[in-house]
Amino acid sequence: MPDPFALVLLLTVVSLALGLVTMPDAPGPGGGALLGKGSALIDEWVRGFGDAEILKFGLQIILVVVTGEAIAASPPARRGLAWLTALPKTAAQALLLVTTYAIVTGWLHWGFGLVSSALLAREVGRSLAARGVKVHYPLLGTGAYTSMLLWHAGLTASAPLLMNTDVNFVSKMLEQNGGGRVPLTETIFAPYNLIACAVLAVLVPPLVVAMQPKVAVELDPAQVPAPPAADVAEARTGTPAERLDRTRVLTFVVGVLGLLFLRRYVREHGFDLNHNVVNVTFLMLGMTLHPSPVSYGKAIAQATRGVSGIVLQFPFYGGILHVMAYTGLSVKIAHLFIEASTARTLPLFAFFASILTKSFVPSGAGEWAVEGPPMLKAAHALGVSYGKVTMGVAYGNMLGNMYQPFWSLPLLGLMGLRAKDIMGYALVLFCVCLPVLALALILG
Repeated sequence: MPDPFALVLLLTVVSLALGLVTMPDAPGPGGGALLGKGSALIDEWVRGFGDAEILKFGLQIILVVVTGEAIAASPPARRGLAWLTALPKTAAQALLLVTTYAIVTGWLHWGFGLVSSALLAREVGRSLAARGVKVHYPLLGTGAYTSMLLWHAGLTASAPLLMNTDVNFVSKMLEQNGGGRVPLTETIFAPYNLIACAVLAVLVPPLVVAMQPKVAVELDPAQVPAPPAADVAEARTGTPAERLDRTRVLTFVVGVLGLLFLRRYVREHGFDLNHNVVNVTFLMLGMTLHPSPVSYGKAIAQATRGVSGIVLQFPFYGGILHVMAYTGLSVKIAHLFIEASTARTLPLFAFFASILTKSFVPSGAGEWAVEGPPMLKAAHALGVSYGKVTMGVAYGNMLGNMYQPFWSLPLLGLMGLRAKDIMGYALVLFCVCLPVLALALILG
């Protein structure tokens, strides 16, 4: 398994090469058609690095990670983690706890699930090491990474939530074809989806336990980031500025104001969460739990060490996304499967096409933007439910996380692991879960 950055560079070269072969000719300097195509393609690739939506999404993900770890560094959260990590007495119990927690929280909210599962797995590893209980630490990381296994079938799934909005980038096409907003009862809350999620929630935790190797690789304190140090209360002396730095009043008042917004938002919108709402919640909750502005600032500063992979790789995936859209590569991939489809098999083939596209576009929203329109047109032509096709693409994207390591970057940074430490186990999960999801689309 190559390093995730080496992988994104390889995917960049492959996408550019495929795009150059498949895109139509364009005039270039000196009349060279190939040179013109190459210049136009490189221009579009570079535009992807500055895509405002890509950069916005990247910062949102960074905030999810650092604010989540800052909450875990607060005194109340430390006490809660200490209680929770003391529960498992054996390696098998630890793996069951982490994996079950990850699947459930990932279904509820993928960002919170990913970060909190990584923190739980890390501290469970520390707790077991302190008690002399051997556990395979990379497998704990795999259990935490299963938070991404059901996320696109859960409450924060990108494509189903987008299809449930009145205005989106495919709404005009749906209206022209006699359709409209696709309710969540046809996607996330469809019976076949809930049954598939329940089956995997029962199947995956014992499967993770069964993958324990005979020789465990234990937690290495030198490689695993230490949690942010707890803030030590200081005497209320010094200059007014120093007392202001150490007061709890500022963080508590501002934090409570933000949480009051959350209360009103939930009352008006229910648990229709988005990244901005989650980030505000994490920020405000973290401030109320820390004893001072300086304490919270220190926790945030230490938490940023886990996001370097996102900062480095997100612009490259933005470039790949633009190449896929500009050259029509994603549409061509979709049409390969559409041409072989019938009304019964289209959702299944949408699932397979999405798994393939996942290699180049790891973001669920990004993949739906480039692959959703042709799949929905095919659904209209064949008389297939828009909701079923949407879930076919969603299933492929979430299952693709088990071989595409991009979304493991926050977890790897928090746990001090490498992609190759967990991806072998994740590939086993990929192979086991694929037929379950495929059957759900066929029989649902």
